[in-house]
Amino acid sequence: MSWDHIIVGGGSGGATLAARLSEDPARRVLLLEAGGRDWSPYIHIPGFLGNVMFSNTLNWNYSGEPDASLGGRALVWMAGRVLGGSSSINGMVYGRGLPGDYKRWVEAGNPGWSWDEMLPYFRRMESWSGTPDPSRGTCGPLQVRPFDETHAVCRSVMEAYVANGLPFVGDYAAGISEGIGITQATQAGGWRNSTAAAYLVPARRRPNLTIFPYARVERLEVEHGRCTGVTFTRKGVTQTVRADREVTVCAGAIGSPRLLMLSGIGAPDALRQHGITVVHRLPGVGQHLNDHVNAKLSASVNVPTYNSERFGARKALNGVRFLLDRAGPAASPANHVQGFVKSEPGLAEADYQVQIMAVGFNADFADRTNGVSVVVSPCRTETRGAVTLRSADPRDPPRIAIEMLGNPRDVALLIEGCRHAREMLEAGPGRDFAGKMFLPAPGTDSNAAWLSFLRETAGINWHPTSTCRMGSGPDDVVDASLAVHGLSGLSIADASVMPSVTSGNTNAPTIAIAERAADFISVRTA
Repeated sequence: MSWDHIIVGGGSGGATLAARLSEDPARRVLLLEAGGRDWSPYIHIPGFLGNVMFSNTLNWNYSGEPDASLGGRALVWMAGRVLGGSSSINGMVYGRGLPGDYKRWVEAGNPGWSWDEMLPYFRRMESWSGTPDPSRGTCGPLQVRPFDETHAVCRSVMEAYVANGLPFVGDYAAGISEGIGITQATQAGGWRNSTAAAYLVPARRRPNLTIFPYARVERLEVEHGRCTGVTFTRKGVTQTVRADREVTVCAGAIGSPRLLMLSGIGAPDALRQHGITVVHRLPGVGQHLNDHVNAKLSASVNVPTYNSERFGARKALNGVRFLLDRAGPAASPANHVQGFVKSEPGLAEADYQVQIMAVGFNADFADRTNGVSVVVSPCRTETRGAVTLRSADPRDPPRIAIEMLGNPRDVALLIEGCRHAREMLEAGPGRDFAGKMFLPAPGTDSNAAWLSFLRETAGINWHPTSTCRMGSGPDDVVDASLAVHGLSGLSIADASVMPSVTSGNTNAPTIAIAERAADFISVRTA
């Protein structure tokens, strides 16, 4: 029971890495995924987004600790529990981040990770069907397209931002500093194009690639400073398998540090607290948790949006339309417009993001009042948290602790973005569709009122990163080639290695990290 490479986690990073490493027939690759295969039709039809995002079968649905900055609310942290991982349950929104994100990665001690040095990997992974551009790839596994049915209410908000001075951009993923444009979606012919569909479907018949779904990895095996394999349970049977070349952990920003700590890799005092033998001291494991905090603003409108499209006869008609031509509301990604905004004119690049959605965030989603929303998020949140163990039992979920409104800069930027977004909702849908603000309530004007609104309603974008941070400092977990500091035979290739969260959606950067990891590992284990 040995392979050359063992990959833990079949999500955005793991599926990509398994497909790339197995392109070499001389490399025997084992991919272990705790969830099942991506057979559910809910995964593949975009209109069933809500079904997969809140599924207890397809989603880990980790419960965070009570957040004092949110008045004690405990947020739910989503993470895919199925082949394709979070790319099988996310909003299908494609974004690379902004060039400055990667400049900060380099400044954090990671040479080779600049925007220009990442571009070849973004090009390699994508097959772009929008306007041709030298920065876009056309032959990659992942299908990316501009969403071509942008709802009129979303266009109305976008036009208000443009009239207010925000540049319209045809391609927000091409290295802009600010701008607003039509959402790019990871879809192929209207269907969701997850990493399971894009990477694993073409690769799964290779004789050198073995995929085990429903395989819960319980620990990494370490002998004399080297990771030699993993122990996992599948179908009630626990077994240990060896990696002759390397083990790569791709369990995500919550799952990866959890597995390392269960294996005795982490901060010694924290491990001993749970009776875990310290195998390797790495105090940064699980620390520096980073994500985007968000605020949702909504206005009612006098035309049908997705609040009513999901019910009754409209739902049936939309289903028929999707089956006939893969179009209509059932083919919609989570949002229709993406914008990156500067809170001050003199900034080098945008510091907050807006996502415009053809749905109103009513208190009760059974309420069919049609609406349009702007979701505001700082591009780079300053607040940090941690993922720690609850016990030494691999079946116990981890503790996730962070104060999402714990940093004054984040809060001030969020309030500034919210004020501006309300103006745009009033200027766009308010003029064109009799739009009337209902979230936040009238009278939310002072900083204190906005802060109260955020405490009651703010959430996260489910973009967790940085819990196995890349860098050369004492609190960093992997080096610039994604190898774990101080251990041979072990690497990490998922969002946990990001030194800080990228601006906007994190799925595409995670896939690009795995593409890079394939090159690093191939050279390291040649």
